Amino acid sequence: MKSIFSILAIVLPALLHSQANNDTTWVKLGGAVRTNTMYTIYEEQTAPLPTENRAGLFWDTFRMEVEGSTRGIGFTFEYRFYPGFNSHFLKKGFLSYDFKQNQRLEAGITRVPFGMLPVLGNSWWFQLPYYVGLEDDWDTGLKYRYTKKKWTFHAAYFLMAEPRGVSEPGFGSFMSARYSYDIIPADGYNGNKERNQGSLRLEYATSKLKIGLSGQAGEIYNSITEKSGGAFATALHAGYSFTENMNLKFQATHYTHTNVTSDSGIAVDYVNMGAYGFGTYQVASTASIISLGLSYNLDLEWGPIESITFYEDYSYMHKQGEVNINGVPWAYQNSHHNVLGFLVTAGSIYAYFDIASGINQPWLSNAFGGSALSSGRGVNTEFLPGADTDASQPGIQGNAIDRDPPINTRFNINFGYYF
Repeated sequence: MKSIFSILAIVLPALLHSQANNDTTWVKLGGAVRTNTMYTIYEEQTAPLPTENRAGLFWDTFRMEVEGSTRGIGFTFEYRFYPGFNSHFLKKGFLSYDFKQNQRLEAGITRVPFGMLPVLGNSWWFQLPYYVGLEDDWDTGLKYRYTKKKWTFHAAYFLMAEPRGVSEPGFGSFMSARYSYDIIPADGYNGNKERNQGSLRLEYATSKLKIGLSGQAGEIYNSITEKSGGAFATALHAGYSFTENMNLKFQATHYTHTNVTSDSGIAVDYVNMGAYGFGTYQVASTASIISLGLSYNLDLEWGPIESITFYEDYSYMHKQGEVNINGVPWAYQNSHHNVLGFLVTAGSIYAYFDIASGINQPWLSNAFGGSALSSGRGVNTEFLPGADTDASQPGIQGNAIDRDPPINTRFNINFGYYF
């Protein structure tokens, strides 16, 4: 009997140690805290000093992340709070499984495989495709990735956009409480929504060159009229490293939304999109976007500063569509987006210094959103083009499109600690 206990005393700890070594479960917590300040010249006017969000420091973002794996199944979640926008929401949340070293499946709220990945822009602002839902977009569905040598292939199906978060009703639309710009109803509960989207992406990459093609097609369902339109997009994207420190990004994007109607069933040349708890804004149903981004990274040893990355990002958006003003058709005006700046990194601290300029760019204006990405802003920026601006003359004084809009500029500093 003594010999049996002696054997167990030797074998049992060895078995337990073996089981412990086979347990590959792990969890990593992270997050970020970011603050922001800005100085603006919008519609050729500066903001009074100080205001709540301008020329002063305000809390931009607080986010919590969790990533891990158990029994070979990975999980990733990220929840964000935007106090300045009175909203909070889940940015991403998905399970993942690696069949082999070169095959991966993700299920949940995952990034849409479209265009330059992970993002097209170099700055805090992204590029114009982001504001029409075609950069860093996260939707609800399944995504498959296959890699072989220099090739990467993505295929995905998305049942719907990501679910909405929480926002204050007096600040904006309930449905716009989200990170990604999506087609959402203006009234918050009914109207046009994204459904049943398929995405394909193929990329070839070497040490210096990345080049790829993306395409996607989906449904725009109107729950009031119970009719559906179509959403189609394609992109040619490429990146080239001149040196280890200098990189160029290029993307040509074209999209179109077909058979889009208002809640009353009238055909329109725009869709309503929204994010961050604001109300919706109009986006042209059909447009082409050219985007260029150049960056240069300078490694440093200046006290805590490790590097400075200089960049220049530019996007041009050519739209199709028109708006009728007092019986006269007015063609949609194009949009420009430019960000010149640099990123300073010091350990876990990242600070963006940006000069963002734009014409008919939705974030760069005293009148946020509106018709900037559809018809272009009206002469009176407080009204949509075609709307009456004089209550004493209803139906007569339509707000004309501004044919020579000013270049709006915002100097922006975003300071973040990532943990």
